[in-house]
Amino acid sequence: MITSNLTLQTQFEQGKKFTTGEKMLYVLQLSGSWYEMGQQYGALTKDDLQTMWDKTVQPLFENGFTTEAEATQLFGRRVFEALTLRRKQFYQGVADAIGWPVEHVLVLDQSGPQAIYQGKAHSFSGCTSLTTWGKNTAEGHALVGRNMDWNELFLEFPVYLTVYNPNDGSNKVANVSWAGWMWLVTGVNDKGVYTDLHDGTSMGGNIISTEKPSFLNSVFDYLAESDNIEALSARFQASRTDISTIWMLADKQGKACSYENTIQENRLRTADKEADSFITVNTFLNPDWGLGQRETMSFSLKRLDNLAARHQERSGTIDAQGMREIFDLPLYNADGSFKENGGVTKPTNQDVDLTNYSVVTDLTDLNMWIKLPALGQDWQAIDLKALFNMA
Repeated sequence: MITSNLTLQTQFEQGKKFTTGEKMLYVLQLSGSWYEMGQQYGALTKDDLQTMWDKTVQPLFENGFTTEAEATQLFGRRVFEALTLRRKQFYQGVADAIGWPVEHVLVLDQSGPQAIYQGKAHSFSGCTSLTTWGKNTAEGHALVGRNMDWNELFLEFPVYLTVYNPNDGSNKVANVSWAGWMWLVTGVNDKGVYTDLHDGTSMGGNIISTEKPSFLNSVFDYLAESDNIEALSARFQASRTDISTIWMLADKQGKACSYENTIQENRLRTADKEADSFITVNTFLNPDWGLGQRETMSFSLKRLDNLAARHQERSGTIDAQGMREIFDLPLYNADGSFKENGGVTKPTNQDVDLTNYSVVTDLTDLNMWIKLPALGQDWQAIDLKALFNMA
């Protein structure tokens, strides 16, 4: 059992906002219908939503990349109309709580894809994930470590672990992201099923297909409805995406795979049968693409090699603490050279991005640790079972 360092800051109806030991990290615990949880989300994050709008959406209008009318139609109304009922109710709840048109809530939610669509975003981010289980771990637990690497601008926005406790029979879902980006980024449900997002645009193209629904939102639905990795994987098999991405999937049974997506197709990459571990970076690694392995601007292949080596060194003894230690290791020395026996974390921007947050999750016990490396503070322990009202 772990002790979460959570302090209740404020509450709106059944929704609660907690502070942690990290000044830019918060936890939201939402409960009720999807509309009610949307209201709770909006009421508890309103100021941060406005800040995100002012710094990620408003500049698109001011700098002439798009107009408010175009954005409202293309990334607001169009996206909203293609959502599931669950997601529509949630976003409408957010909008009603903060007094925005629901289209504006969606424009903020889609500000990352919209920036890519408008041709202004350098994406090519350097996220890294490792899952390990079975003989590799000290107690046989299924563990996941994950870095979310993105833009320095996002250091100005607090990170939220948002926990959804719906009353409609859906799975409970925990998602780590910034306020306003409400699609699935780094998520696990109460069944111990996990998935996380990696930028795939350096492989599949820096383009958006506006003829398709928001796949980022679809994955949230998948996690809310899938009780094991087989069910989650089947959803990916049946989908086409609107953006080039790579997703790692894992579950508490010790299974893992990834999906490498272009806007035309998804391709499955599976773990080696005897490996009991799986690594995902920003390079397409499925040989069926017919591509040679390609290094990226964020050095995906170097990160892949580092993580594989650090994992091998600890194989058989890895626990959650060991996973956190692996994800504490930097990729670079201070002078910009690669660190000998280094890791994958970038507390500062020494290539094209930095590590905004790191997450380690024990899928077996539903414990989570989150760290914001650029702010120099320590891992914050979070008992997901308590937030899922399972403890």
